[in-house]
Order: sequence, then C-alpha cells, then structure tokens
Amino acid sequence: MPRLPHRPRLGLLGTFGLASALPIALLGIALGHYLTGQTQRRALSNARQAALLTSRLGVQPLLTPADLRNGLPPERFEVLDRALRTDLIGSEVARIKIWNRDGRVVYSDDHRLVGRVFPPTAELRKALDDHVASEVSGLDNAENADDRRYGKLLEVYVPLRFHGTGPPEGAFEVYLPYAPIGTAIADDTLTTYLLLLGGLALLYAVLFRIVASASSRLQRQAEENEFQALHDALTGLPNRTLFNDRAQQALLAAQRDESCVAILIIDLDRFKDVNDTLGHESGDLLLRALGPRLREALRESDTVARLGGNEFGVLLPGVEGASGALEAAHRLEATLGEAFAVDELVLETEASIGISLYPEHGDDVATLLRRADVAMYVAKENHGGVQLYDPGRDRYSPARLGLLSELRRAIDQGELVLHYQPKAALANGEIRWVEALVRWEHPERGLLPPDDFVPLAEHTGLMRPLTYYVLDRALRDQSIWQRQGLELTTAVNLAARDLHNLDLCDDLETLLAAWRVDAARLELEITESTILADPLRARAVLARLGALGVRIAIDDFGSGYTSLGYLKRLPVDVLKIDKSFVLGMNADEQDAVIVRSAIELGHNLGLEVVAEGVETVETWHELGRLGCDLAQGFYLARPMPSADVVSWLTQHAAGWSPTATDGPAERLAG
Repeated sequence: MPRLPHRPRLGLLGTFGLASALPIALLGIALGHYLTGQTQRRALSNARQAALLTSRLGVQPLLTPADLRNGLPPERFEVLDRALRTDLIGSEVARIKIWNRDGRVVYSDDHRLVGRVFPPTAELRKALDDHVASEVSGLDNAENADDRRYGKLLEVYVPLRFHGTGPPEGAFEVYLPYAPIGTAIADDTLTTYLLLLGGLALLYAVLFRIVASASSRLQRQAEENEFQALHDALTGLPNRTLFNDRAQQALLAAQRDESCVAILIIDLDRFKDVNDTLGHESGDLLLRALGPRLREALRESDTVARLGGNEFGVLLPGVEGASGALEAAHRLEATLGEAFAVDELVLETEASIGISLYPEHGDDVATLLRRADVAMYVAKENHGGVQLYDPGRDRYSPARLGLLSELRRAIDQGELVLHYQPKAALANGEIRWVEALVRWEHPERGLLPPDDFVPLAEHTGLMRPLTYYVLDRALRDQSIWQRQGLELTTAVNLAARDLHNLDLCDDLETLLAAWRVDAARLELEITESTILADPLRARAVLARLGALGVRIAIDDFGSGYTSLGYLKRLPVDVLKIDKSFVLGMNADEQDAVIVRSAIELGHNLGLEVVAEGVETVETWHELGRLGCDLAQGFYLARPMPSADVVSWLTQHAAGWSPTATDGPAERLAG
C-alpha cells in the first residue's frame, strides 16, 4: 500500500492565522457594507432635512392655500424667485417646483413649467399623502427633460400644509445635484473603510500577538510536559518509559546490524541506610549526584535512566558481547565506588549490577529487563558486584515457574517434609537442639532441596502458607518427641516476607497452644539480610516473638552488614556463624580471625554462639578451644527425616566420645 505524503501539521499560531483571517475579512466586509449604507442614508437624510427646512421656513410663509388652488400672481413669482434661488438655496439646487393637489406646477424656477400638469410620480403622491419622500432620479420623467444635463439628481418632496387638519394643499419639490452627495458619500465611505481596515488590522495584530504568546507558552509547557513524562523529576535522567523506547529502538537496529545490545540494572546497596540515618533529603542529593557520575563512565550513545527508587538502568547499544558489557559494568562499579560529598559528608557507595544481552538472553525489552533484574538480585545475594544473567540462577525460568504452579498443591496435599539436623554442645557433645529443614517429595522429580522452591515462595503469596506449614509440622514433631521424653529445641528458618506478615505472631501463638509446646522450645532463625530489609518492622515483629518466649537466632552471621548497635537492641538469643567462614577457618587465617571475633562478640553480648558447617574433627576441636557453644554440620550428622531422629540420638548417646577422630555422622553411617 503506497504511503500517503506527509502533511505538515499546523501549530496553534498557523491554525489561528488561517481560521481567523476569513471571519475577520467577512466581518470587515459586513461592517463596511453596513457603514456604507449608513453613510448613504445619513447623506440622503441630511438632504431631506435641508429640503424640509427650506419648505417650512422659505416656501410656506410666502404662499397661501389660494395660491396653490388658483395660481400665483406675477409679483409673487419675483418674490419666490428671489427667496428660493438666492436667499435660501443658492446655486446648489438644480430645480425647484411647487405642486398643487391636481398635479399642476404652481411654481418652478423654470417658468416654462408653470401651469403644466404632469402625471404624479410615486414620491409626489407620498408627499400629497403627507409624507416626505425622496429618490435618486435618472430624470426619466417628461417634466425633467431639460434637467438631464445635471446627471443624477436627488429629488425631495415635502408636503405643504397650512392647516392642522386635512390633507396637504400641495407639495414642494427640490432637485439637488447628486454628484456632490455621491462624492461626500464616497469620501465618507473611504474614510470608514480605512478606519475599519486599520481597526481590524490592529485587532488582528493584537489577537495574533496574544495567540502567539499563548502558543509560545503552550509549546513550552508541552515541551516541559513531554520532558517530565519521559524523564525522572528528581534526577532529570530518562525514566522507565523513555528507557524502554530507546531499548526497543536499539533492538531494532541490532536486528538489522546483527549486533549486540546490553541492558544493565544497577541497585545501590544499603541506600535505605542513608535515608534512615541522614534523611530523605540527603538520599535525594545522592541520587542526583549519581546521574553525572554514571554518564562520565559511558559512551555518548549509551543511555542512563532512573527506573525507580535507587534502581538505575543502563542501555549499551552496539556493545562487544559479554566482555564489552562486563567491562562497562566494572567501569560503572569503580565509578560508584568513589566517595560522594553530600551535605558536607563523605558517603561511600556500593552497587549490585545485573547484565542481560541481546540476543543471547532475550529478544524483547521486557525479557531483557527482567533477566537483568534477576542477575542484579543474584549479585546482591553475593553482596554486591557484577553478575551476568545465568539461566540456572533464574527462579523465574520456565522450569521453575512450572514448579511454582505445583507448589500450592504440594502444600495442600502434604508433599513437603521436614528433615532435622542436630546441633551438639562442643563441651560434651550433648544433643538438645535440631534445625528443621524443609524438603519436597515431588512425585516426579524426587526429593527437592529448599533452594529449588523456597525462593519461589518468597516472591509470591505462597510464603505465608509455606511458613505456616513448616511451623505446624515442626511443632507437631516437637510434641511427639516431648511425649517420648526428649527435651529438644527446634529451630525453624523465617524469610524476609515472614516479617511482613502481621499475623505471624498470632498464627504462631495458635500453633504453640494447639500442639502444647513450650515457646522456649522453639527457635526462629532470621538472616542479617532479612533484618536489614526493613529494620523497623523487623524489630517490632521480633519484639512480639520475644514476648511470646520464642528464642531468636541470627543466622549466617558475618555475611551481612548488621550494625552492632542495632544488633544489641534486638531481642536475640543466638548467634550462628556463617558456614563459609567455618569451612575455611583451618586453611585461611582471615576466616579464623572472623570466627574467633564472632564468638567473642556473641559472648560479650550475652548470646549463645553456634558454628555452622562443621565437617572435620579439626574444626570441631578448634571451635571448642575458642569457646564456641554449639556446632552443626556434616561432621555431626546430615539432615534426617523426623522418624530417624530418635534412633540417631540413641546411637549418638551410646557411641559418642569427645576424643574420637571421626564424627558421629561417619561412624553411624559405617
């Protein structure tokens, strides 16, 4: 289908110019026509008034009714000639007649017409009917044959009345040359048109100026509105809408050129701490300073946008594959690592950066943005840095999304089971603690670890029913062990979303009462990152849980950024050292220092300290030497079904020795 030629759109000013010109022109023509008619009527009215005055002041006083009926004597002719031709009218009159009611000329300045009878004209009949009448005449009547040399004349007929009642006795007729009147009318008309033209031109100019000013303001406002619609109000950077549009254009160009496009999602780590500590104004100042800093590290063709909050997007068209994108990301990371001066304070910032590539990771903007976002969250879980999208880490991959659709059914049908890993006292090997770890006995995929489905629940509405399910099963097992005479404390992990659940404390209180378990026999483990996600809410929820008598443990301690001052104010009972440090403490001196410092810190705060990831006898003995309270790991036991816990504890109590060179897990397995 052929494309239609492009027609330029008229702006407000052009539209007004075209739309107003015709109405103003028509208005001018109408006003001109009206004023011309008024001028002509006024000129003719003036002539009639002059004739009326002449009749009343100069003619009637010199006549009597008998003169009109019987005719004028000769001496009266001379008086009228002198009075009418010289004293009153002068040379501006072309002809004068006085008529009686019979249509006979009683007097005329052309004496040859006196006494003659002519057919009365319409104007003469009007005058004899007592009306002043006039017309512009071409002198076609017989009595006007000798006056045609004057051209057009204005004929005025005035009734002559000598009595208050009855019809007029006759009529006075005066012929005025029309040329002077026409000239006056033409002059007045020209003046009128000039004034009208000038007035309308002035009006048009004023309106044009007003509209031009309004058009300019509207255009500026439209440009500002368009800018605001496509840019972030705080930083002035492109917003998500403009970023998506530019990304779409970049993908179209990449399809033609067979080139690569990279999308980066940048999230500032601990930005909430800046807002909470220094106030939102300082946070805003920091965000404003980020835009220029990011732009300096990029090419002119690249785009930096604020996508919302402390999240920024970067578009890299024509990038050299993954290596080029990673190079740009590390450059941005280094740039953001330089200190910012905000309100006379020096702020250090770190960022988590996720990268997705076209066409490797997707061929549309929405998919690339989502996968860059997934990579950014992976980077954040790794405590900052740069992460290229990895389908294996994508909890929203098609396989995982399919798993998510089955998770609710699994909860409803009881497919989830709990395995328990014991914790032992390093001083004597006593087992009084276990940690509940959820597994999914999938009917087709077998036993699935929590990493395969718990993150899915964390980002959907399934986290609450999943947590309720785990707590219910853990307390049920705890109740069974109590009836068997076992005094165990069970630890259950909570997710960040659980601390947003306002009903968590009520649900837990109901379950404790239902299974008749002492709250002190339940320990809830919360990671540092869970607390930092919303410190105020976390503190409030933990305070309520503590009031129930439930023990609170900080899990994976050392892997996050918990403020010691904040940690001191939390109702915490247990500190669990992250297993990454415990696993490496015998080979890495820095890990050993961290573990030793964490144990001392926990004891100084009055907390019980647990070491995770204990897999060797050397680690066991070193932790005991450092004064750690409890140990958990494969050296002691691997997670086991609830049905195996009692038998394992029995064998452990019978066969464990603090001087053994192999752990209970290996010994019992063999």
